[in-house]
Amino acid sequence: MSKNNAVDDLHIIERIANFQNMDQFKTAMDGFLSTLGFDCWAYTVKMPDSFNGSSFDIIHTWNQEFVDRYRDIHAFHCPRLKHLWQSEVPLIYDKKFTDNDLKLLRHQPVKVKAVIEEIIDFGYHGHGFSLTTHGKHGDKGVLTLQNRDKRKDGIDAISLSFHFASAFFPLMHMKYIELKGWRPPGSLFPLTERELECLRWAADGKTAWETGMVLNVSERTVNFHMANAQKKLMASNKIQAVARAILYNLL
Repeated sequence: MSKNNAVDDLHIIERIANFQNMDQFKTAMDGFLSTLGFDCWAYTVKMPDSFNGSSFDIIHTWNQEFVDRYRDIHAFHCPRLKHLWQSEVPLIYDKKFTDNDLKLLRHQPVKVKAVIEEIIDFGYHGHGFSLTTHGKHGDKGVLTLQNRDKRKDGIDAISLSFHFASAFFPLMHMKYIELKGWRPPGSLFPLTERELECLRWAADGKTAWETGMVLNVSERTVNFHMANAQKKLMASNKIQAVARAILYNLL
Protein backbone atom coordinates (compact mmCIF):
# COMPACT_ATOMS: atom_id res chain seq x y z
CA MET A 1 0.00 0.00 0.00
CA SER A 2 1.48 3.38 -0.98
CA LYS A 3 1.54 6.42 1.23
CA ASN A 4 -1.15 8.14 -0.79
CA ASN A 5 -3.43 5.11 -0.64
CA ALA A 6 -2.84 4.79 3.09
CA VAL A 7 -3.82 8.36 3.78
CA ASP A 8 -6.85 8.19 1.49
CA ASP A 9 -8.02 4.83 2.83
CA LEU A 10 -10.76 5.83 5.26
CA HIS A 11 -11.66 2.15 5.64
CA ILE A 12 -8.92 1.96 8.28
CA ILE A 13 -11.52 3.25 10.75
CA GLU A 14 -13.81 0.32 10.04
CA ARG A 15 -10.93 -2.15 10.21
CA ILE A 16 -9.85 -0.85 13.62
CA ALA A 17 -13.40 -1.24 14.95
CA ASN A 18 -13.49 -4.88 13.78
CA PHE A 19 -10.27 -6.08 15.44
CA GLN A 20 -11.04 -9.17 17.53
CA ASN A 21 -7.81 -9.67 19.46
CA MET A 22 -4.51 -8.02 20.36
CA ASP A 23 -2.53 -9.91 17.71
CA GLN A 24 -4.79 -8.50 14.99
CA PHE A 25 -4.44 -5.06 16.51
CA LYS A 26 -0.62 -5.13 16.60
CA THR A 27 -0.21 -6.65 13.13
CA ALA A 28 -2.62 -4.24 11.47
CA MET A 29 -1.22 -1.22 13.30
CA ASP A 30 2.31 -2.10 12.20
CA GLY A 31 1.18 -2.60 8.63
CA PHE A 32 -0.69 0.68 8.53
CA LEU A 33 1.72 2.94 10.41
CA SER A 34 4.68 1.63 8.43
CA THR A 35 3.14 3.07 5.25
CA LEU A 36 2.96 6.66 6.48
CA GLY A 37 6.50 7.69 5.57
CA PHE A 38 8.42 7.20 8.82
CA ASP A 39 11.19 4.83 9.87
CA CYS A 40 9.68 3.94 13.23
CA TRP A 41 6.68 4.38 15.47
CA ALA A 42 5.73 3.87 19.10
CA TYR A 43 2.34 3.68 20.82
CA THR A 44 2.52 4.27 24.57
CA VAL A 45 -0.48 3.58 26.81
CA LYS A 46 -0.78 4.82 30.37
CA MET A 47 -3.29 3.03 32.57
CA PRO A 48 -4.70 4.96 35.56
CA ASP A 49 -3.57 2.51 38.25
CA SER A 50 -2.54 5.31 40.60
CA PHE A 51 -1.53 8.95 40.62
CA ASN A 52 2.07 8.21 41.60
CA GLY A 53 2.92 4.95 39.87
CA SER A 54 0.80 4.69 36.75
CA SER A 55 2.02 1.81 34.60
CA PHE A 56 2.38 2.09 30.86
CA ASP A 57 2.72 -0.27 27.92
CA ILE A 58 4.72 0.38 24.75
CA ILE A 59 4.10 -1.20 21.34
CA HIS A 60 6.88 -0.04 19.05
CA THR A 61 9.41 -0.51 16.28
CA TRP A 62 12.13 1.31 18.23
CA ASN A 63 15.39 -0.24 19.40
CA GLN A 64 14.49 -2.51 22.35
CA GLU A 65 17.52 -1.42 24.38
CA PHE A 66 16.44 2.20 24.00
CA VAL A 67 12.88 1.37 25.09
CA ASP A 68 14.08 -0.60 28.14
CA ARG A 69 16.42 2.17 29.26
CA TYR A 70 13.81 4.84 28.55
CA ARG A 71 11.11 3.02 30.53
CA ASP A 72 13.32 2.14 33.50
CA ILE A 73 15.50 5.24 33.76
CA HIS A 74 14.33 8.21 31.75
CA ALA A 75 10.56 8.21 31.17
CA PHE A 76 9.68 10.06 34.39
CA HIS A 77 12.03 12.92 33.47
CA CYS A 78 11.27 13.16 29.75
CA PRO A 79 9.88 16.65 28.97
CA ARG A 80 8.19 15.37 25.81
CA LEU A 81 6.31 12.58 27.58
CA LYS A 82 5.37 14.85 30.48
CA HIS A 83 3.87 17.33 28.04
CA LEU A 84 1.97 14.64 26.17
CA TRP A 85 0.52 13.02 29.31
CA GLN A 86 -0.77 16.38 30.51
CA SER A 87 -1.90 18.01 27.27
CA GLU A 88 -3.61 17.16 23.99
CA VAL A 89 -1.41 19.61 22.08
CA PRO A 90 0.73 17.54 19.66
CA LEU A 91 4.49 17.85 19.30
CA ILE A 92 5.90 18.40 15.81
CA TYR A 93 9.53 17.32 15.47
CA ASP A 94 10.65 19.65 12.70
CA LYS A 95 14.01 21.39 12.28
CA LYS A 96 13.00 24.20 14.63
CA PHE A 97 12.07 21.73 17.39
CA THR A 98 15.22 19.62 17.13
CA ASP A 99 17.52 22.63 16.82
CA ASN A 100 15.92 24.13 19.93
CA ASP A 101 16.50 20.85 21.80
CA LEU A 102 20.22 21.12 21.06
CA LYS A 103 20.36 24.83 21.85
CA LEU A 104 18.81 24.39 25.30
CA LEU A 105 20.53 21.11 26.13
CA ARG A 106 23.28 22.55 28.33
CA HIS A 107 20.74 24.54 30.33
CA GLN A 108 18.55 21.55 31.21
CA PRO A 109 18.52 19.82 34.61
CA VAL A 110 20.86 16.83 34.74
CA LYS A 111 18.13 14.17 34.45
CA VAL A 112 16.33 15.97 31.62
CA LYS A 113 19.65 16.43 29.80
CA ALA A 114 20.28 12.69 30.16
CA VAL A 115 16.93 11.92 28.49
CA ILE A 116 17.60 14.16 25.50
CA GLU A 117 21.16 12.90 25.11
CA GLU A 118 19.85 9.32 25.11
CA ILE A 119 17.31 10.20 22.42
CA ILE A 120 20.08 11.74 20.33
CA ASP A 121 22.53 8.88 20.94
CA PHE A 122 20.01 6.27 19.75
CA GLY A 123 19.16 8.38 16.70
CA TYR A 124 15.58 9.34 17.63
CA HIS A 125 16.06 13.04 17.00
CA GLY A 126 14.68 13.26 13.49
CA HIS A 127 11.52 14.62 11.91
CA GLY A 128 8.09 13.37 12.95
CA PHE A 129 5.30 14.06 15.43
CA SER A 130 3.61 12.82 18.59
CA LEU A 131 -0.14 12.79 19.21
CA THR A 132 -1.94 12.25 22.48
CA THR A 133 -5.45 11.11 23.36
CA HIS A 134 -7.26 10.81 26.69
CA GLY A 135 -9.71 7.95 27.20
CA LYS A 136 -12.96 8.00 29.11
CA HIS A 137 -11.63 6.20 32.20
CA GLY A 138 -8.50 8.27 32.75
CA ASP A 139 -6.38 6.16 30.40
CA LYS A 140 -4.06 8.02 28.04
CA GLY A 141 -2.26 7.17 24.82
CA VAL A 142 0.63 8.70 22.90
CA LEU A 143 1.43 7.88 19.28
CA THR A 144 4.85 8.87 17.93
CA LEU A 145 5.82 8.61 14.26
CA GLN A 146 9.41 9.55 13.54
CA ASN A 147 12.39 9.25 11.24
CA ARG A 148 15.84 8.57 12.63
CA ASP A 149 17.34 11.52 10.73
CA LYS A 150 16.38 14.97 9.54
CA ARG A 151 15.94 14.27 5.84
CA LYS A 152 13.51 16.50 3.96
CA ASP A 153 10.97 13.78 3.18
CA GLY A 154 10.36 13.55 6.94
CA ILE A 155 8.80 17.01 6.77
CA ASP A 156 6.78 15.89 3.75
CA ALA A 157 5.58 12.84 5.72
CA ILE A 158 4.37 15.09 8.54
CA SER A 159 2.29 17.15 6.11
CA LEU A 160 0.95 14.03 4.42
CA SER A 161 -0.06 11.96 7.41
CA PHE A 162 -0.57 14.24 10.43
CA HIS A 163 -4.27 15.01 9.99
CA PHE A 164 -5.23 11.47 9.10
CA ALA A 165 -3.31 10.00 12.03
CA SER A 166 -5.00 12.56 14.30
CA ALA A 167 -8.40 11.34 13.11
CA PHE A 168 -7.91 7.59 13.60
CA PHE A 169 -5.68 7.60 16.70
CA PRO A 170 -8.44 8.14 19.34
CA LEU A 171 -10.39 5.19 17.92
CA MET A 172 -7.25 3.07 17.82
CA HIS A 173 -6.60 3.86 21.48
CA MET A 174 -10.19 3.05 22.47
CA LYS A 175 -9.89 -0.30 20.69
CA TYR A 176 -6.66 -1.10 22.51
CA ILE A 177 -8.27 -0.45 25.90
CA GLU A 178 -11.24 -2.62 24.88
CA LEU A 179 -9.01 -5.50 23.74
CA LYS A 180 -6.83 -5.14 26.82
CA GLY A 181 -9.95 -5.83 28.89
CA TRP A 182 -9.12 -3.11 31.40
CA ARG A 183 -12.00 -1.81 33.49
CA PRO A 184 -11.70 0.68 36.32
CA PRO A 185 -12.87 -0.27 39.81
CA GLY A 186 -16.49 0.82 40.03
CA SER A 187 -17.43 -0.29 36.52
CA LEU A 188 -18.61 -3.78 37.49
CA PHE A 189 -20.76 -2.32 40.24
CA PRO A 190 -21.63 1.16 39.03
CA LEU A 191 -21.82 3.99 41.53
CA THR A 192 -25.32 5.23 42.28
CA GLU A 193 -26.23 8.86 41.76
CA ARG A 194 -26.33 9.37 45.55
CA GLU A 195 -22.86 7.86 45.93
CA LEU A 196 -21.57 10.16 43.20
CA GLU A 197 -23.18 13.16 44.89
CA CYS A 198 -21.46 12.33 48.17
CA LEU A 199 -18.13 11.95 46.38
CA ARG A 200 -18.58 15.28 44.60
CA TRP A 201 -19.23 17.14 47.82
CA ALA A 202 -16.33 15.36 49.52
CA ALA A 203 -14.12 16.44 46.61
CA ASP A 204 -15.24 20.02 47.36
CA GLY A 205 -14.04 19.61 50.95
CA LYS A 206 -17.39 19.04 52.64
CA THR A 207 -17.58 16.87 55.75
CA ALA A 208 -20.18 14.12 55.98
CA TRP A 209 -22.29 16.37 58.20
CA GLU A 210 -22.06 19.30 55.72
CA THR A 211 -22.86 17.00 52.80
CA GLY A 212 -25.90 15.74 54.73
CA MET A 213 -27.12 19.31 55.18
CA VAL A 214 -26.74 19.98 51.45
CA LEU A 215 -28.52 16.75 50.44
CA ASN A 216 -31.06 16.91 53.27
CA VAL A 217 -30.05 13.53 54.64
CA SER A 218 -28.39 12.45 57.88
CA GLU A 219 -24.64 12.29 58.42
CA ARG A 220 -25.03 8.56 58.94
CA THR A 221 -26.65 8.21 55.50
CA VAL A 222 -23.80 10.12 53.87
CA ASN A 223 -21.26 7.84 55.56
CA PHE A 224 -23.24 4.82 54.36
CA HIS A 225 -23.08 6.00 50.72
CA MET A 226 -19.41 6.91 51.02
CA ALA A 227 -18.60 3.47 52.43
CA ASN A 228 -20.38 1.83 49.48
CA ALA A 229 -18.53 4.04 47.01
CA GLN A 230 -15.24 3.27 48.71
CA LYS A 231 -15.88 -0.46 48.44
CA LYS A 232 -16.86 -0.28 44.76
CA LEU A 233 -13.77 1.78 43.94
CA MET A 234 -11.54 -0.63 45.91
CA ALA A 235 -10.29 2.32 47.93
CA SER A 236 -8.79 2.06 51.40
CA ASN A 237 -10.30 5.33 52.67
CA LYS A 238 -12.48 8.27 51.69
CA ILE A 239 -9.59 10.31 50.32
CA GLN A 240 -8.54 7.52 47.96
CA ALA A 241 -12.16 6.97 46.91
CA VAL A 242 -12.45 10.62 45.88
CA ALA A 243 -9.06 10.50 44.15
CA ARG A 244 -9.98 7.39 42.17
CA ALA A 245 -13.35 8.80 41.17
CA ILE A 246 -11.54 11.82 39.74
CA LEU A 247 -8.80 9.69 38.15
CA TYR A 248 -11.39 7.53 36.37
CA ASN A 249 -13.37 10.57 35.18
CA LEU A 250 -16.42 9.58 37.23
CA LEU A 251 -16.85 13.05 38.66
